[in-house]
Amino acid sequence: MANLATKKQSKKTAMLSAAVYLIMAAIIYYVVFSHTDKLVEVLKSKTYFAPLLCMTTVVVVSFLYGTAISNILKHTLQERLKSQELREE
Repeated sequence: MANLATKKQSKKTAMLSAAVYLIMAAIIYYVVFSHTDKLVEVLKSKTYFAPLLCMTTVVVVSFLYGTAISNILKHTLQERLKSQELREE
């Protein structure tokens, strides 16, 4: 796990992984909104599955979206910071 955190990504791989994460989040959103009738039935049930499904969906989508935005911001802001440092030298 430590190797993944210290390994630097190129801009191309970071943007590609960001796009993949955004597509996966969009697919989950599509599935959720296209099957709302079934999901509402499950969420209205008084079983342990209702909160489990809700929390899992929220955590997974927030992880995917957050990782994608993190990759985008990290590499765009990193380039601007490098160019600013070059101008100051």
